[in-house]
Amino acid sequence: MPSSLIAPGLHALNFGRRATLGYFEDIPDDKLCFQACPGANHALWVLGHLAMTDEYFLDNVGGKPRNKFDAWEKKFFMGSKPTPSPADYPPASEVKQVLDQNRRTLLDWFGGMSDAELVRPIEGDMGQFAPTRAALVSTIAWHEGMHAGQLTVIRKSLGIAPKFG
Repeated sequence: MPSSLIAPGLHALNFGRRATLGYFEDIPDDKLCFQACPGANHALWVLGHLAMTDEYFLDNVGGKPRNKFDAWEKKFFMGSKPTPSPADYPPASEVKQVLDQNRRTLLDWFGGMSDAELVRPIEGDMGQFAPTRAALVSTIAWHEGMHAGQLTVIRKSLGIAPKFG
């Protein structure tokens, strides 16, 4: 059972991911690289970016091995430039598989820490994201919410009805 220090954060990560996937699920396959304005993030980029963000923290804070980061960093990570061409990206099914796998690994990592591990300071450059591992959960949840908002703009631009509310 996860520490009571991390349980609310794990809930936020799960809630945010359900919302993100809900916003994504009925965007047509031929619109996954639609950009609401030139240079904007598109739905496939958002999912790939969230997958790479989880992997980035797992590697740099958790010491877990990289999966797709080296191959996908230039396509999906910070500083990448989304393109409207599906040929520039892996298939959506593969991106979603890596997204799901990395989130499961992240949840297991956070959920398996003791209170002492959760409150241990994050050292070096990684400390800019959060002072402790427990606080990092909030940073990751906030980041996902920001990108989920981009999916709502994409949906609206495509004339897709709101998902919630």
